[in-house]
Amino acid sequence: MVSETLIPKRIRKMRLDRSWTQKTLADAINVTTGYISRIENSDTAPPVGILISIAQAFGVNMNTFFDAEEESAYICITRKEERPEIARDEKAPAKFEHLALNFPNRAFDAFIISSPGHSKLSRITQHKGQEMLFMLKGEVDFTINENTHHLFEGDTIYFNSTYPHFGRCTVPEGCELLMVTFDDSKDTDRKKNK
Repeated sequence: MVSETLIPKRIRKMRLDRSWTQKTLADAINVTTGYISRIENSDTAPPVGILISIAQAFGVNMNTFFDAEEESAYICITRKEERPEIARDEKAPAKFEHLALNFPNRAFDAFIISSPGHSKLSRITQHKGQEMLFMLKGEVDFTINENTHHLFEGDTIYFNSTYPHFGRCTVPEGCELLMVTFDDSKDTDRKKNK
């Protein structure tokens, strides 16, 4: 697994390997060219929603940004203290920890999201696939496609992630969520390659 500080360099290398300009990548994920420049010159990974969109634009799994070498495996155990923090939300200080980063060719990605109390609105994101959030603690106002849903501890929301979505912790003690993302277009590709 590579360090988070190497992810922006890997994104740049993958973009250049495809002979893409920053504008090509920016247009593919619906952000500005300046934002791509900031990502590539940063010491930290971009927010998880953006990282998912970049992976989809490149036609790769998210683990491509993190794997040191492709290896075969049938099991991955990630100890609590070893969870890599892979991205933060720029607008709200949420922390994203990947739960199975070392498993190659994952069908889905799972994260623990920790957000301090009464967080600001997070970045609006949208990407191919599906997403599920399970509230581990706290309360969140979660907006998808301009409809806001108040989620309590133990609640689950499952949705088509191509719609714009974002969340905000609404309690002072903070929130913790399990997030699972699945790019169903990759599943179609996987079935074609069988």
